[in-house]
Amino acid sequence: MASEETSSGGGRRPARLTVLLIVLLLVPFAYSVVGRFVPKGTASDEVFLERPPAKYKRCVKGTDYMRYHHWELLRETREQVVRYGIRGEIALDRCRECHQKRERFCDQCHSAVSLTPDCFHCHYYP
Repeated sequence: MASEETSSGGGRRPARLTVLLIVLLLVPFAYSVVGRFVPKGTASDEVFLERPPAKYKRCVKGTDYMRYHHWELLRETREQVVRYGIRGEIALDRCRECHQKRERFCDQCHSAVSLTPDCFHCHYYP
């Protein structure tokens, strides 16, 4: 009678299940290890942000400041213009002189950090 239980394949089912679970657990690990050694393609070779034309040497503020605080600068400028009528050297038109394509500059960063600025509801930026 003992020979009937082993011949029906009852002992193999737990072993198959164990192998299947081990494979399922190792696939993500193997994928991450292989991903480190396989080149990612041409997308990683592209410049993240479009650089301004060479004739523009510097921005109104330093690169690090603009990278992290440009929204504060634009907000302060908006308040000065809208509330007090004071127009200074900083304006969205000046930004547009250097950064001509919104989708290759503004939208690129804002999409990466999942932000939607409200500047372009009023301001035209082709």
